[in-house]
Amino acid sequence: MTERAEHDQSAQRQPARDAPAQDQPVQADRPLSILLLASQLPPVTSGVARSVDRLRRGLEERGHRVDAVSALADRGLTFGEYRVHFIARRFARLARFVDGYDVVGLHGPSPFCSELFLARIALARRRPAVVYTHHFQVMVEAAGRGRAVLGQAQVAVNTAQESLARVADAVVVTSPTYADIMAHAGVPGAHVIPWGVDAVDPIDDDAPGDGDDHPDHADVRRSDVGHHRPLRVLFVGQMRSYKGIPVLLDALDGLDGVEATLVGGGLEEATYRDRAARLGLTNAVFTGRVPHDELLAAYRSHDVIVLPSVNELEAFGMVLLEGMSAGLVPVSTDLPGLGDVVGDTGRVVPRRDPVALRAALASLAADPLERRRLSAAARRRAATFTWERTIDGYEAVLSDAVGRRSIAGGAPGPGAGRRRSGGHQTLRTSQQRTSLD
Repeated sequence: MTERAEHDQSAQRQPARDAPAQDQPVQADRPLSILLLASQLPPVTSGVARSVDRLRRGLEERGHRVDAVSALADRGLTFGEYRVHFIARRFARLARFVDGYDVVGLHGPSPFCSELFLARIALARRRPAVVYTHHFQVMVEAAGRGRAVLGQAQVAVNTAQESLARVADAVVVTSPTYADIMAHAGVPGAHVIPWGVDAVDPIDDDAPGDGDDHPDHADVRRSDVGHHRPLRVLFVGQMRSYKGIPVLLDALDGLDGVEATLVGGGLEEATYRDRAARLGLTNAVFTGRVPHDELLAAYRSHDVIVLPSVNELEAFGMVLLEGMSAGLVPVSTDLPGLGDVVGDTGRVVPRRDPVALRAALASLAADPLERRRLSAAARRRAATFTWERTIDGYEAVLSDAVGRRSIAGGAPGPGAGRRRSGGHQTLRTSQQRTSLD
């Protein structure tokens, strides 16, 4: 269906077998052969691309054989920042492609549909097992001739994902809120396995008070208590319509004591620069894309990480965790999933509401002691999202799906790997390379 750009592939393969117990999770007793299918992979810098690639590396480090594949679709049609693909003619080739894997890790929604076809093929052929990770709901921010087509695509993709999730061996989401969303769509029992962060400034567990009142704490290094200087606000991300950058610019208009740095590039960058110029903003600086070391320096020199996204294409917010790990206070909108990351360590405001965003930033600018408290809390919270726990969770779910499929004689049994209680299973997680979300 819709995709911002076509992308790359990675590498290997191998056969299938083995078995777990009925209701107990089963650890892999041998390396699994895993195919990860995602809409995007590196060199794309989206959250989906980065997280799936980090999952691939983590599973490989544990001895599993992992291929990560994207961009199997044809070139399709482009509408602004969206691409629509037509993959039906590749059906036979895709059917052969999945043979020999123990399990397919399907990461959706899949903007070009190849993952959906592969999953259906796998289910129809009774092999391999399918674990579906639901990243976000597809939402369209478009105008002009492509709007009607993309609107239909939005409905079709979201409906297809829910249908697929109902027959997958297991379903994974990144937050309790999304587990509830899937349950309301008729898919109870999703496993909650959040992504995470490679900490910008890791907490040293052996250092007394680190992450709180330790002299090396990021917010203390900025020494703003008792000093009158502007609040430094950082946005990191792609310049795309769903990121809500116009809302941020409107919030900055006339806001004294706050300076914002916007890091990232994309199709809308020139449009947003023009908007800032029309507003006459002197407190907003666009840097474009920056090298990794400059991004780390930006995290360390700011006070607040802001994510003003306006629709459900933003479902987790890795940049929030990256900023939090450096001691930045998170400010996000009330989209599903973002509040699960922020917790009580920052501010959550209504989406598309520049007045509420302005008030949140102004309150933080006026209270450096509260900022310091939230900074320490944010850093501690970010430290609980480790990649080790993410890989633990996925390894258990993938192994369990393979075992249940084997016990069932190859038949998936709709929802076989999900809890029958209707609740969701939660595992905190993550640790990740810092780059643009």
